[in-house]
Amino acid sequence: PKSKAMFRMRPDIKNFYIERGVAYTEDREVVRQLTISGSRRFLKYQLLKYFSIFGKVEKLHWKKKKRSGSVLFYEATHAAKALYCTKHTIDGHDLYLQASTSWHPTPVEESGTLSAYDLPITDDIWWKVLDYLSLNERLNFAASCERFQAIYELDSHRINHVLNMKDVCTLTHRVIKRLMLLSGKHIHCVTGGPLHPNWPYLTEFVQLLGVSCPNLTELSFFKISVSLAHMTHLFDGANGLINITNISLRRCNLKDAHIYCLQMLSKLKSLDIRENFSIKGDSLKSLPISLEILNVSGCVDLSPKCLIQLAALSHLRELRCPGIVKFAKDNELYGRLAHYCPMLEVLELTDFMNVIQLGGLSRLHTLVIHSSAQLDYHVNNVLLTSIAESYSLRHLEILDSFGPMSDTSFDLSIFSQLKELRTLILHNQNFTTLHLMGLQKLSTLEFLDLSGSPNLSNEVVAKLTKSLSGLRRLKVDFCPLITRQLTKILEGNPKLQVDF
Repeated sequence: PKSKAMFRMRPDIKNFYIERGVAYTEDREVVRQLTISGSRRFLKYQLLKYFSIFGKVEKLHWKKKKRSGSVLFYEATHAAKALYCTKHTIDGHDLYLQASTSWHPTPVEESGTLSAYDLPITDDIWWKVLDYLSLNERLNFAASCERFQAIYELDSHRINHVLNMKDVCTLTHRVIKRLMLLSGKHIHCVTGGPLHPNWPYLTEFVQLLGVSCPNLTELSFFKISVSLAHMTHLFDGANGLINITNISLRRCNLKDAHIYCLQMLSKLKSLDIRENFSIKGDSLKSLPISLEILNVSGCVDLSPKCLIQLAALSHLRELRCPGIVKFAKDNELYGRLAHYCPMLEVLELTDFMNVIQLGGLSRLHTLVIHSSAQLDYHVNNVLLTSIAESYSLRHLEILDSFGPMSDTSFDLSIFSQLKELRTLILHNQNFTTLHLMGLQKLSTLEFLDLSGSPNLSNEVVAKLTKSLSGLRRLKVDFCPLITRQLTKILEGNPKLQVDF
């Protein structure tokens, strides 16, 4: 019924507290103005007569047809008297009161006080003051008077270029509105997480981002539980973030339904949805064609066959997908990636088969291979040969997180075909002197990381680095045979930095 729609407030939920006879908002602002909602169309003189019981009324606004309005008392103590009970009865009909939710400050008498414009302090000094204030304090500073608001707005483009969620978590709904009004157009990046567990305004915050932040291009959340409604407000609604280019939603409890909300983002370049364990991958086909970088690392429930749905992403140049448990033993998968994503320049994956096929990825310059905990993984000649087919490689990492493997048998000289290789990272392998001498022909190599090699000694390192004239950095962490003496041995090569 229409009459029920007029009840706008719940008397059991208060937006104020009373202390020593004065009411305060959650922002600790003194309350003189109250919001009114009635169950009948009271006459204005009835309300004025009633509120005069509590003290002198300065202004009364009443919209009879909407049964709502506001009352402004001369004294805060008079407003507090009215608020001691939020439900009132006039001639047998209910009337509800709350502190005014308008975030515009209540008019304050300033007769006999000094204006901020009269203070003998230049704006430069106030800008220095802003640097020492938190986000919440800066916004309260701006709300205190016209001059301070003008000072805040002039400096907002600098101090609010990047907005951190740990600061946003200190704001109330009222102050969030003030932030968006004064600084929304200056915000280019929102980052951070997780949220404070007792902060209840995430929905209100994301609702305002799209309509208030036209220049926002980067959103990065970590461990923030994002609902489907949040995603709709952010990206899929009429006021969504249409200019966004970079999105990172790591560990945000996303499912495929969330990903569908991104399909209209025609300017999206980079998407990082790492470690969202419920994504199966059906939604990948809906990603905008503009996407260039995709990271689905650790999405353990994602089916590798769904990666083929990336075929529509003709501009995709970086794909990171290690830690996909279901990475099936599909011999054709790499060939399909090469066929459907020929523009790939960066590829990171977990190799479950001890063999990958990359010959079709002619533009590939960075390859990162993670070992599988499920297999007795080790470097072998078949693997090295398949890698060497990517002649354009400049950066190669073969990572093993499960300790040194035994019975290693391979020929690193196969890498001599990689004429462009600048960085080589080989972790936790049982290298011998014979193995490492296979790297001698990598004349373009600048960074070599052999960390975790149990048989690597000072003498082997000295012999290898002597032949690698272009090497500028060597990393040999967690190699038990490497000693401090290595620094003295290599002192004849001052251009080489050694980390151990």
